Parts: sequence; structure tokens; C-alpha cells
Amino acid sequence: MKIDTIIRHFREAFRSLTRNNWMTFAAVSAVSVTLLIFGIFLVFAFNISYMAAELDKQVAIRASLAPSITDDQIDDIQSQIKKDPQVKNVSFVSKEEGLKTMKQQWGDDKEFLEGLEKDNPLPDMLEIYAADPQKTEALAEKIKKNYPNNVEQVDYGEGVSDRILDLSGWVRNIVLIFGLGLAVLAAFLISNTIKLTIFARRREIEIMRLVGASNWFIRWPFFIEGSVIGVLGAMVPITVVLLGYNGLLGILDADKAYSFFKLLGMWPLSLYVAGITTLLGILIGVWGSLISIRRFLRT
Repeated sequence: MKIDTIIRHFREAFRSLTRNNWMTFAAVSAVSVTLLIFGIFLVFAFNISYMAAELDKQVAIRASLAPSITDDQIDDIQSQIKKDPQVKNVSFVSKEEGLKTMKQQWGDDKEFLEGLEKDNPLPDMLEIYAADPQKTEALAEKIKKNYPNNVEQVDYGEGVSDRILDLSGWVRNIVLIFGLGLAVLAAFLISNTIKLTIFARRREIEIMRLVGASNWFIRWPFFIEGSVIGVLGAMVPITVVLLGYNGLLGILDADKAYSFFKLLGMWPLSLYVAGITTLLGILIGVWGSLISIRRFLRT
């Protein structure tokens, strides 16, 4: 395609947008409202997925070691477990570290733990994370079977871990289904609005066909027009959603490391929301133009 032709297509697209300013405003408004709903959903979906991933990370296997085990045996077992492809990470937690962690968790109510440094009842243990959290139970059984003399007990939360993993799986499925449904709804609403702009110019399209213009020559200005409507329509919801989310983070301090209720940080989320929302606006704008103009290009 020649440069002059490309410039002509852009000029025609922007001329149409300004000439049919009320139709353009209606189309952009429809895009904005729909993408605003979709943008809010994206924030919700990414945070749900983030929290589900954080829950998965908390599912760990704690293998309590026998009191008679030597340091060399611990190193050997840890090395063997680390080589297992089902294992993501394994670390040694001494009983001193375990007691210190317990005191930190109890906070002001840790008085009854005082004096246990001399006669620490906690065992040394290995903390193991599975590469696939869904296979934590199988990995725990495998460790218990492979080291019966050196590992006294294997704990992975059992019922609690299973409920956490089931919850994260359900959340991901619900987010995916709801997201697809909302995307289809957005496409339907936006394409219908764009159809109105093209229907208003049906005589112009008929004249271009009569003078010998090719179908693609006729399509390109409408594709560009649909893309511009999509981009303009995405700007408002992106701004509103990100400003609102930033305010929410400031109120809850939910992106801080010490926060109990953690949410996804502003930087990665803003990139995801802006990119996906803009891309969706462009794709739906072009798709709506393609569907709408097709009836006028039939021979």
C-alpha cells in the first residue's frame, strides 16, 4: 500500500469522525461504559488470581526430622529431595528457628513460651514446596515413604491445604468464564453502535463501489475509524479504574509487604489493565467495523 493511500485512509477516517460527531460521541460513550465495566472486572480478576497464587505459595510440606539424625544425614536428605523434579524448593528449619518464629507469631501472648530455649521441644524440620501445589499430597506421601527412619512426621495441612487448593482452582475457573462472557457482551454492544455510523454512510459506500473502488480500499478507513473509537473509548475507563484503584491501595495499604490484606501492586496492574483494555477496544472496534460493512460490500 502506498504512503499516499495510507494518508488518504487516515484523513478520511478522521474526517468521518469529526463530521459525524454525535455518532462518534455515541460510539465512544458505548465503548467507555462497556470497557469501564470490563476494566473493573480486570482489576478484580487479576487480584483474585494474585491472591489465589499467594494461597498456593503457602501450601508447604513440613517434614519433622528424628532427634538422632546427624548434620550429614540432613544435608544428604535435603540434597536428594531438592533433585526431585516435583520439588520447587526445600529449606532446613532448625528447632531454634522454629521457636523464634513461633514467638514472633504469638506476639504479646508469647510469655508461656519463655524459658524453652534450654529445653526446646520442637523438632528440626525440612520445609518443602511442591512445583505443582495441586500435587502436594502425593509429594508428602512420597517423602514419608522414602525416609521412614529419618522423618518422623510429615505435615502439609491436609484438609486445610486441600480446601485452599480447591478454592484457588474454583476462583480461576469462575474468573475465566465470567471474563469471556463480559468480553462477548462488550463486543456485541460496541459492534452495534459502530453499525449505526456505517449505516448512516451507506450511500457513500455505494457510490465508491460504483466508481470501481475495491472492497479493501473501502474497508480501511472504517477499520481506522473503529480503532480510533476503541482507543478513545478506552482512555476514560483506564483513567477512572486506575485512579480508583490507586486510591484504594492508599486507603488499605494493601500493596505493602506487612499488609494482612494484600492486593496486586499499582505498577504491574496498571500495565495489564491499560494494555488489555486498549487492545480490546481496538479489536472490538475493528471487528465491529468489519461485521457492519460486510453487508454493503456484497456483490
